[in-house]
Amino acid sequence: MAMNDEQQDVQDPDDPVAGVGSTEPRVERPTTDGTEVSDEHRDRRSRFFRARREAASPIADLEVETGPRWGEREANRQIRAFLLRLAGDRPLEHHDDPVDLARENDLLLLFGPDEEEAFAKLALRFPEETVATWASLLAGGDRTEAFGPRSRAERRDEAAIERSIKLGVRRRALAVLAVLASVVVGAVLVGIALEDQPEDRSDRALRFAAAEATRDLGDPAAPVAGGPPVAEPLLTTAVDRLVAVAAGDGALEDRIRLTVDDGALPLAPGSVTASVLQHDGGQVALVGPVGWTTATCIRASVVTHLLRPLDVVLHEEDGVCPPGLAGRRATVTCLGDDALILAIEIPQREVELVEGGIGWAEGIRVGLEFDAPGWEVLALRGTIAVPAGEASVLVPTFGGGQGDVLTVDLGEGRTGSCTMR
Repeated sequence: MAMNDEQQDVQDPDDPVAGVGSTEPRVERPTTDGTEVSDEHRDRRSRFFRARREAASPIADLEVETGPRWGEREANRQIRAFLLRLAGDRPLEHHDDPVDLARENDLLLLFGPDEEEAFAKLALRFPEETVATWASLLAGGDRTEAFGPRSRAERRDEAAIERSIKLGVRRRALAVLAVLASVVVGAVLVGIALEDQPEDRSDRALRFAAAEATRDLGDPAAPVAGGPPVAEPLLTTAVDRLVAVAAGDGALEDRIRLTVDDGALPLAPGSVTASVLQHDGGQVALVGPVGWTTATCIRASVVTHLLRPLDVVLHEEDGVCPPGLAGRRATVTCLGDDALILAIEIPQREVELVEGGIGWAEGIRVGLEFDAPGWEVLALRGTIAVPAGEASVLVPTFGGGQGDVLTVDLGEGRTGSCTMR
């Protein structure tokens, strides 16, 4: 039976029976980039498929640092290193161009789902042209010129690779926007710091109702004259804003949680209320459920309108604060089972900042910080500040001396009692 042209085309050029009975001289076939290869290439392929495949991919633990896109040269260097790691101890014909390295050594045959996922992470930092080239190669776009038809399993991940790369580019764009926002905020801070005539914000600062505490100046332990602590409603806030960041090694933005499971928080959001008072200096008053004062870490910060802290105090019993929390130990003015008053410095004039410029005490940030397993940050927070559009609001005063039992009234039935220290 006569052999058709297609069968003749696929006949092995090194088959010992090729050309038997023919009077035509044998012609040496040239080496090409297709499926017909040279003896040297055939020998490499033979040893390639004899190489044992390990249970774990050689790039399973590959780490890719986030950052800006590489240039073409650095991207090619990274791809070449990836391919060499993937090839393991297989004999290779070395090429500087990673595309030629992959084609001449059949390395794309080693790409499975795990390898393509790892390569997609690397591709987040490739130039656009490099991304397009390798997306086409891994999807089989150039397979007929180099490796012959790929299997269905090797072709099925084209859409997944493109989605991974697009998702990575989108995340990188969001990161760039975040950096730009930080630059803008920094520029605003620098601009304010370098102004020849800084803005006078004294009308928006926290101002005491009395110039100073009324007491016997000859006796520092003498009680301060005044009535019970009654808060100003405009300077009172519920501590109800959740701030939660799960523990882990991933990017911070990926670990932020807007909600937590029931029972994760020792205190319900809004169960503690805070206000600012005056008693021989600035004071932060807090009222909550019975027993909360001895089991909670409290942090309070006096801040400017740009949230630059002027004073930060911490209060805790029995070491309940998370490790590494910044702030000085607070002086306790009044302590009870459901009410707590802490002294804090609230400057009554502009403050010269060490980084340049001036600032005013325009708010107090109050946080209940929890040290909970599985959480890098877990807190409830609130901010005391003069509402926008309001005229200057004065901080109310209260009196009392050591040993006095006070009723702290923060309005709307939120009261507690404490003993002066």
